[in-house]
Amino acid sequence: MMKSRLISHAVTKSRLLSLVVWIILACFTPLECWADDQEAAPVAGNIDLSPAAVQTPKQTLADGAEAPSLPKSSLKSAQAIQPEEQNAMAKADTKKSASKSKKTSKSARKKASKSSSSSFSAEEIAQYKAMPFETWESPREMSEKGLPIAEGFAQPYPYGNLMRQYNGNKCRHRGLDIGAVGEVNGGVGTVINSATKAKVTLIGRTGQNTGEFGKLDKRRGIVKRTGKKYPRQILAPGYGIVYPFSRTYGRWRSGMVIVTKVLEGPLKDYTIRYMHMADIRPDLKVGSIVEAGEHIALMGGTAVMDSWPHMHIDMETPDGSRADLAPYIGLPDTSKSCTGKTNSKKSKKTKKKAKKSSKKKNKKSSKKSKKK
Repeated sequence: MMKSRLISHAVTKSRLLSLVVWIILACFTPLECWADDQEAAPVAGNIDLSPAAVQTPKQTLADGAEAPSLPKSSLKSAQAIQPEEQNAMAKADTKKSASKSKKTSKSARKKASKSSSSSFSAEEIAQYKAMPFETWESPREMSEKGLPIAEGFAQPYPYGNLMRQYNGNKCRHRGLDIGAVGEVNGGVGTVINSATKAKVTLIGRTGQNTGEFGKLDKRRGIVKRTGKKYPRQILAPGYGIVYPFSRTYGRWRSGMVIVTKVLEGPLKDYTIRYMHMADIRPDLKVGSIVEAGEHIALMGGTAVMDSWPHMHIDMETPDGSRADLAPYIGLPDTSKSCTGKTNSKKSKKTKKKAKKSSKKKNKKSSKKSKKK
């Protein structure tokens, strides 16, 4: 009897334990394992499976625990998103590279347009360089204006576009501005002759000494001056390629300049200067002797940024004062209207300083007289 009771008691205990185990398994097994055929991920250690811990995995990782594995559905979605992100990144990279290539091409075009490349072929330049210089027959006795030319002098350039004379700019000009004349290229590149027999004492070439005489404009295309268009590059016989304009003034503000000293006649030892030319005759050097009416340069607009291309010509006496060359080369004398007037800024400044100093002296003298 006792044995049968013990056996029945043990059976009931085993049944109770199996029931408890079944209840525990039923309570802690995830619903996804019952709903789907997926295998439940193994649980390692004492990992908190509460919703807060699952939503904030960074907190559990900070404690040193292993990161929970993602469900297969989330892995599939991540794998599906990756190619789209890669395509977007690839498109962005292609756009960036395309924009960079466009920018580089634009900069290359700008550099090419601003470069000093010639508008003419090397054969054309060599052909023109081998040609003899063009000539223009200067009037010697009577100018185009119907006025007499002094003995030993010649008209240096046609007078069809006389811009300013000695009395120009309220007598501050003290020279002649003879504008370009011609149907081809607006007269740029036409011949300029010497006004008298003289010795060359200075030659200033734009582009060779940029600090003194400026930088040549070697770009292609057209330049505008006071509503007119002129080419930046031309071909001239005996010269080859010529750049008639400059991009900077230089310290002289003269562009291409020739300074000569008169050798004979009533103006012997006077200095005559020619400025703003497109180019100077290549074989002309310091010490060269030029005759009246001889080709010395080409018409241009170096160091001329606003007005039309022209040649500025002026004259100085042996003592360094300015004189009017106009009556010697067949133009009206305008120097009489400038008698007693000064054009230099220095003289005006000295006058102002003298006035101030005289006022100070008068004040000091008046103060001394009052004290006495």
